[in-house]
Amino acid sequence: MRDMTRFNPQIIQGHVSYTIREIVKVFGINQKTCLRWIAEGLATVPGKKKPILIYGSDLKTFIRQKNSKKKVTMERHEFYCFKCKVPRRAKKGSITKKGDTKKAECCVCSTKMTRKIKPYRKDYHIPSTPVQTSTLFDNLI
Repeated sequence: MRDMTRFNPQIIQGHVSYTIREIVKVFGINQKTCLRWIAEGLATVPGKKKPILIYGSDLKTFIRQKNSKKKVTMERHEFYCFKCKVPRRAKKGSITKKGDTKKAECCVCSTKMTRKIKPYRKDYHIPSTPVQTSTLFDNLI
């Protein structure tokens, strides 16, 4: 099972050292998770055995790298299917628009999927306001 939890690195102070208990309290995780992070490459303060100390700046960079690995890039025509856990195309004719949201069904498992439409995309229609032309130079002719 993949863990899709993202942690906010902004709550960590870069100039402070943290013990494992403090990290557990801040992120609300299990102590074994923190020990697994150390095994995965989270740097500890050298020379300290007990308590294990971790620099806040090292923890911030580790969390940012961990979060960036979980991001999924999708094409314009794709939706993220939570059942398949991958970007998928929608079933033909299943896409509906409501406001700034598109809804569709997965082409593989028929699960409902949603996606926000970004304002700078072509298919996001914003009603245009009429533009008034200047009459300053009309009198010159």
